[in-house]
Amino acid sequence: MRKGSDTAGAARCARGFLLVCVLSAAACAGRQPPPSTPVQGIEMMPEERLGIDDVFEVRVFGEPDLSGAYRIAADGTIDYPFAGRLSVVGLRSGDIQQLISTKLKDGYLKNPQVSLMVKEWNSRKVSVIGQVQNPGSVAYFTNMTIVDAIAAAGGFTGIASKNSVTLRREVKGAVESRNCAVADITEGRAPNIALQPGDILVVEERLF
Repeated sequence: MRKGSDTAGAARCARGFLLVCVLSAAACAGRQPPPSTPVQGIEMMPEERLGIDDVFEVRVFGEPDLSGAYRIAADGTIDYPFAGRLSVVGLRSGDIQQLISTKLKDGYLKNPQVSLMVKEWNSRKVSVIGQVQNPGSVAYFTNMTIVDAIAAAGGFTGIASKNSVTLRREVKGAVESRNCAVADITEGRAPNIALQPGDILVVEERLF
């Protein structure tokens, strides 16, 4: 009888353990993971046109000699291998990609696979004024954040109020302002903030 009792007890324990596992799995499935705090990214829209001093990278598959970075000169052109001077100012990135592809098809490559990515939007600026080392305009780049902009301006001065940075942005003809706690951002207590060309950052002086 003892052996049968032990067997029955073991079976009850096994069933109990299985029930706990099932309930735990169900609870885990129903519990949503805590939302992460993404960078508030603002991508450049496809209709954005390139201007003087912007930099973009061209990649031609299998052709390293035709791949590289190009800066738009003051006359609005780039000097591209085999194609010579190409006027690209005012064009969208897709337009430039198609232009280069067409030029390469003209007696150089049968079916060129061209990709293009804008690296620096130097024709677009972000202004950083107030308590930074080098106040003034800094060049915008895709997905630039408020921390990037302040770093590009040399960082804060010793009397800067790092949690009192005002972001001013023109939206549909009206200027909107918000306070940005940059110290909290750099220490991971607040999400980063992506900028747009034309934004103005004002770093306030710390009150002693």
